[in-house]
This record gives sequence, C-alpha cells and structure tokens, in this order.
Amino acid sequence: MNPKRLPVVVGSGILVALLAARAGASDPLMDVSRKIAEESAKNGKAYANLGELTTIGPRLSGSEGAAKAIDWAKRKLESYGLDRVVLQPATVPHWTRGDLERATVTSASPPIDLKVTALGPSVGTPKEGVEAGVVEVQGLDEVEKLGKAVAGKIVFYNRPMTAGGRGSYGSYGRTVDQRYRGAAVAAKYGAVAALVRSMTSLPDDDHPHTGMLRYEKDVPMIPSAALSTHAANELSARLKADPKLTVNLKLSAAQHPDIASFNVIGEFTGRDLPHEYVVVGGHLDSWDLATGAHDDGTGVVQSIEAVRILKALGLRPRRTVRVVLFMAEEFGGMGAKEYAAQAKAKGEKHYAAMESDSGGFAPVGFGVSGTEKQVATAKSWAPYLAPFHADSIRNRGGGTDIEPLRPLGAVTIGYIPDASHYFDFHHSSRDRIDAVNAEEVQAGAGAMATLTYLIAEKGL
Repeated sequence: MNPKRLPVVVGSGILVALLAARAGASDPLMDVSRKIAEESAKNGKAYANLGELTTIGPRLSGSEGAAKAIDWAKRKLESYGLDRVVLQPATVPHWTRGDLERATVTSASPPIDLKVTALGPSVGTPKEGVEAGVVEVQGLDEVEKLGKAVAGKIVFYNRPMTAGGRGSYGSYGRTVDQRYRGAAVAAKYGAVAALVRSMTSLPDDDHPHTGMLRYEKDVPMIPSAALSTHAANELSARLKADPKLTVNLKLSAAQHPDIASFNVIGEFTGRDLPHEYVVVGGHLDSWDLATGAHDDGTGVVQSIEAVRILKALGLRPRRTVRVVLFMAEEFGGMGAKEYAAQAKAKGEKHYAAMESDSGGFAPVGFGVSGTEKQVATAKSWAPYLAPFHADSIRNRGGGTDIEPLRPLGAVTIGYIPDASHYFDFHHSSRDRIDAVNAEEVQAGAGAMATLTYLIAEKGL
C-alpha cells in the first residue's frame, strides 16, 4: 500500500501515527502537517457546522435566509476567538421565485406537465402564462442562424452537458452559455420565452437545475426556465413526433430593487506581517431549491474550519489569515466586487487568496495561478498535503469570488475536490446535507488549513 494513499478517517490513529513517523527535527513543517491532521481528525467541526448552516434553509441573495446565515457566520467566527470579526456592507440583487413554476405541453391530449424551474433573475409571465410553438436548438449559434424564424416562439436549448472526472467540470464551461445568454440571444430575434436543458450530466434526471441568466441592454427580458433532463428528453421526443406542438410556461418569478447585505470577515492576525493578507473563503449565499450544502455550504464551513484549526493549535503564521464569506456569488459576485473595491481603496496587500466552491467531496488538490516560481513552490509542498489526498497541484486556479483580487497582486488558488458527481446536485433540490460525506468535507478543510498556513508562514 502506498502510504500517501492511506484513507483519511476522522479519528484515525493510523493517519496520526503515519505523520508522526514522518515528522522530524529536520522538517518542522511536517510536524505542523501532523498537528493539523490530528486536530482535524479528532476535533473537526466542519460537518457539524454544515448541519447548523443548512438548518437555516436556502440563502438566496437578499432573502431572510441569507440574513440569518450572515448572523450565524458572524457568531460562529466570534465563538472561535478570532482577533477581528466584522460585517462588510454590500448591495446585492433581490429576486424571488414565487410559488408557480409550470411548463405544459398544451397540444397533447391530455396535456403533459414538464418539470421546470425559473432561472434567476428571470422575469415572470402573465398569469395565463406564455404559450407558443417550440424551436429546439443545440446552441446560441443556431439561434443566430435561424434569426427571425424564432420570432413568437419558445426557444428550447437542448445541448447536453457531458460528465467530467476527478477534479473536472466536464463540458460545463462549454455548455453553460445557453443558460447564461440563451434568453437574451433568443429575445434579440423575437422569441417570447426560453427553455434550457439543465446543467447536469445526468441523462435522465427529473430534478431541474437552476442558475443565473444575463439579460442584455436594449433587448427584451423574456421569461426563462430550466427543464430537468428527463423533461428535456420528453419535449425533444415529442417535438420530433409533432413539430407544431405548443407549450405554456407559467412563472411567478419577480425582480425587486437591490437590497443591503453583508460579507462576513474574520481575521487571525499575522505575527510579523499583519498587513499582508491570505484570504480563505467561499460564498455564503445559495440557490433556493435546497439548502446549498455542496454549493457552497461546504466551502463556507471549510474556510471557517481552516482558521479554527490554526487558532486551536496556536499556529499563528507571519501573515494575517482572513476568512471571507462572500455574499451574492450566484447573482454576479456583488459581494466579491465590493470586497475587492474596498481592498483597493484601502491599499490592502492581498498576498494570496484561496476559494472552496466546487463541492465538499474528497480532496484532490489545488489549482494555483501565479508566477512559475510560485506554482513550483506550491508543488514542492505536496508531501504536506498528501495525507489528505490533496497533493495534486495544478497550474491555474481560483474562483469567482477571489478573481477580482488578482489585479491587486494576489496569487489565486482554487481548492479541487473530486467533482465526478458535483453536477448531480449543483443548483438543484438535491443539494442537501445528506449528499455530503463528513469525512470528505473534513479532509478538505484539513488540506485547506495546511496550505493556508504554508502560504501565510513561508510565502510562495
């Protein structure tokens, strides 16, 4: 058995003994790794904290759930004795789904209901709904070619997303444009609504997956919703049998004025370089179909846990470690933009920033965006991350919330878990705590604590 691949088990004496054997006077950093692994295994709080956070319920930007989550996060950071905990004001979007989401093939006898959910921040429909014929396409370019032929129709984007593997998003990045820009492109040519196949590689899933769309200036805002992959398959098959079929779409979604909210920030002050910041964070908001366990509850609790571990062990590094829990990532990253704007205005030096926003599955490693030397240094630390199975260090990494810090000079780092099944749950009603494994989310937190300490102490 390769000792690097021993299973990480909460409370495992095997892991602790292995690290103790490796630690020695010649490598004090291995001793630090051992201490972090032991604290994580014996006293880990990530899963318990996730239980508390998800009990609050959905945390959609501008909602009551988001406000409760902010209060919870502030109290949690304070309870761990951090040196400074503050709420940073940020103005964020406010959108509500409402109670009605229905898509019906009205030309069928009897009518056929299709599982559907509004994309945020879609406009709603009239009470009677929007009813029209349907044009199926495989992408935005096909709509551009059809042009005015889609006028008065519902455009149905049905390009499937393909699966990835460990640490891979599959074709998400090449497919999500139909969700994000599909309504605007369809509306440009006179379409009355847009339906989008859900962003999941599950071939026959009957849980629609929501997500953000973007409207464009001077283009009508038309209602848009995601179909479950099962419903998309059903609609496609029926269109082949009856190209003139009609669908009625009813959505009670509504846009509201922006609302005041907050990022939550906690600091563990550095002993030598207190004004150089190493950020570790995730986004506190979530979509409203479930309780946002993987997206991004696990990122939130892992970030909190990483600093709790360092504080509990008295491992105060040279640089300040700052936990930042960002608001409104799902609605355009407004919290992140505000955080970066204030950092720039204050002249703060952000040395590095790490984000966990890919689910709480078993650790794989980290992606690092920096100079060739910085990436090489991170790769040289793989032995300290190996006990958590997080020793795969890749070029390029980051995340939506820390991306605005890159122009300020920060090295950006993305935590990479096994993403094989992330999109089974992503943005759907299945994203609940029962989809999260306690040992896996805790192992990720331990890996993040280790890398955070190395960066804040040794530098890249």
